[in-house]
Amino acid sequence: MRMSTVCAALAAVSCLALSAHAQVLGAITATPTAAKVGEPVTVSATIDVVSANYCGFVVGFGDGAFKDAVSDVSNATPLVLTHTYAKAGAYHVTLGGKNVQNHPNCGGPERAVDITVTGAATPAKPMPLKPADVCAKGWKLSGKLNAKTGTFTCAAKAGTALPAEKPVCKGDLSYFENAKKGQYGCKP
Repeated sequence: MRMSTVCAALAAVSCLALSAHAQVLGAITATPTAAKVGEPVTVSATIDVVSANYCGFVVGFGDGAFKDAVSDVSNATPLVLTHTYAKAGAYHVTLGGKNVQNHPNCGGPERAVDITVTGAATPAKPMPLKPADVCAKGWKLSGKLNAKTGTFTCAAKAGTALPAEKPVCKGDLSYFENAKKGQYGCKP
């Protein structure tokens, strides 16, 4: 087989591999990257949509905890999560493709960000338990605040500016926002 034929065949295989994944892993960021034990860290994971928005991925927090997620029409990225670390140390937070809920894994190489956790945290601002105190000014509670789990959705007119101060979600809940629908809150 001639070298040019081999190169063309390899290029075709690469093209097929890329088309098998209509989207690839984007970036993963963490704020802050230097935190204290018990202090919430906000992790944001994005998927770069090439032709179709439909794949599964996993965020690994580096301490044995993971969060599976999907990117599709009803679950657009970025996925914004909060996580707290129980022990001081260096943590390697990863974003990788994974088959989730019948969604094929997102393509591309694994992405990562490093977080350093030290000492004890200052006490976190407790989440308000009154429905009237959950949503920012100009926003109203949509449905009910689940005081036991901490889930809630705040709603406003579509296009209303999202609040600058994001709420800290309890436990394994994830912060979400959708400016087009005029919603934000904490969900599983």
